[in-house]
Amino acid sequence: MKALIIDGYVDEPACFGVPPYISPYVRYAAGVFFSRGLDVSYRTCDAWRTSPKEERCELLGQSGVVFVVMGLTVPGRYRGGSPLTLRELEAIAVSPRGGKLILAGPVHAGYTLRGGTRAVKILPEGVDFLASGDPEASLNAFLRNGEWVEGARRDYKWLDEIAPLGARIAKQHPAYPDVIAEMELSRGCDRVDGRCSFCTEGAVALYEERSAAGVADEVRALAACGVGAFRLGRCANILAWGGEPTARGIRPNPSRMEKLYAAIRQAAPNLSALHTDNCNPLTLATFPHESRSCLEAIVRHNTEGDGLSLGIECVDPAVRALNNLKVSLEEAIATVRLINEAGFVRRTPNALPALLPGLNFIVGLAGDSKESLAWNRRFLQTLLDEDLAVRRINIRRAMVFPESRLANLLDENASSVREREYRRWKEWVREEVDPAMLARVAPDGTLLRGVIAEERSGNLLFGRQLGSYPPLAGVVSPDREVGEKLDVMVTDRGSRSLTGVVHPLDVDKCSRAELVALPGIGKARAERLIAGRPYGSPEEIKKSLGALDAPGIEENLLKYFLPVS
Repeated sequence: MKALIIDGYVDEPACFGVPPYISPYVRYAAGVFFSRGLDVSYRTCDAWRTSPKEERCELLGQSGVVFVVMGLTVPGRYRGGSPLTLRELEAIAVSPRGGKLILAGPVHAGYTLRGGTRAVKILPEGVDFLASGDPEASLNAFLRNGEWVEGARRDYKWLDEIAPLGARIAKQHPAYPDVIAEMELSRGCDRVDGRCSFCTEGAVALYEERSAAGVADEVRALAACGVGAFRLGRCANILAWGGEPTARGIRPNPSRMEKLYAAIRQAAPNLSALHTDNCNPLTLATFPHESRSCLEAIVRHNTEGDGLSLGIECVDPAVRALNNLKVSLEEAIATVRLINEAGFVRRTPNALPALLPGLNFIVGLAGDSKESLAWNRRFLQTLLDEDLAVRRINIRRAMVFPESRLANLLDENASSVREREYRRWKEWVREEVDPAMLARVAPDGTLLRGVIAEERSGNLLFGRQLGSYPPLAGVVSPDREVGEKLDVMVTDRGSRSLTGVVHPLDVDKCSRAELVALPGIGKARAERLIAGRPYGSPEEIKKSLGALDAPGIEENLLKYFLPVS
């Protein structure tokens, strides 16, 4: 029997699966299919849309099981792909096929594609089973005895056997080998004082952890299949993993964190990216000493440009109390300080910092108002004033799911934030805060290794590195092609993106546009540099540049060029 996996993409607080990410859902389902001896075809929904109708019909007709993964429980804007829509799902569900159609992923909690909206429960005609438990466990039971077990659960011992088997499905991803494997460390919420009002992660399962050996075995299998980028993103709080439960929460364990990262490094010694995602700021605030030691362990093993996503959400005390949010204004500032102290390390002078915080805000929570935005602004202004760095800032509108506490709270405590107030605050963040933070993170001369060119616009190629929330880079390069992997040195930046040139430039061959893009070089100096070709020494380049405004700028410019002698 053959099986077909259609990846409609997932985006949850503790799991991401939009390209170039490949989610655990996909790999686990593939592992189950492979364990049963099935021939598996895998298509992302973007590939599905562009494939010929005849090919789609053939795949559906030959497949004894069609497994569709989809669902968004946090809103986002995606460059890597467009999530499967309800209309597209309905079209797949009513198409002739060779067997049952299983719908899996966070869509079981409800369907919506936009923040600020209420999700609705769906079960389109033609969908045979909607997986509400662990999809891979229900799928395994179905393949074993032909009966669907609703709400089936798996344990990590079984998962550690299945997960490595599914690693080879990554080879069928359209972006392979340039994919990131989202790795599962734990599931459920580790908080002991109740969940945030909007939480969906804590509703899935009680908190439980996977072993370091299990994670390393899956990493080893993925690396053997050619995957080199990994993110420890399938967990609600990286610092809770391996920790000690206490009445105040889980106390971080630096020794176990060190062993986890060391095991991953040993399993994939040639990895290109090792990043993480979620970190509960309350853990940092409650256990600062142990948290700092864990951060230092992460920095010893991760790759540059890593970030910890902090669910700040809103620091208005009234909104925090009503929605059971994690930290106060003072605690939020303290957590950002702590991560900067441990993680703002450049392993080489032109590298990105090793580890920085990322901030998540939600607008539209119960009881929030214009005053709430003012509280958040005060928080961000303090970070600016203290010269602290933030990797990125996400601002989202709440998605409201039927079974979340937020749905009931909003009925009695509706958000009073007006659209123009929201837009004014967001514009301030994008125009004042983001550029300042990006300048601290990636000043001129920062080297971005392995930028994958995704699209062209005139002389600019736009691309990103493989990693967690990588900055978008506009590369001034008239002759490079989409799909190339480039080392890029930063020359400028906008509010949320960087501009740069391919590094190193050959001063004797590079284009006029690339020369003009360099800091301190205008059109006239670019023409002089071109007229002076070829160059035999750095001194000849400096002479062509002429006197520049800032002392020492000639030396700084030389780092953009291939050495000449």
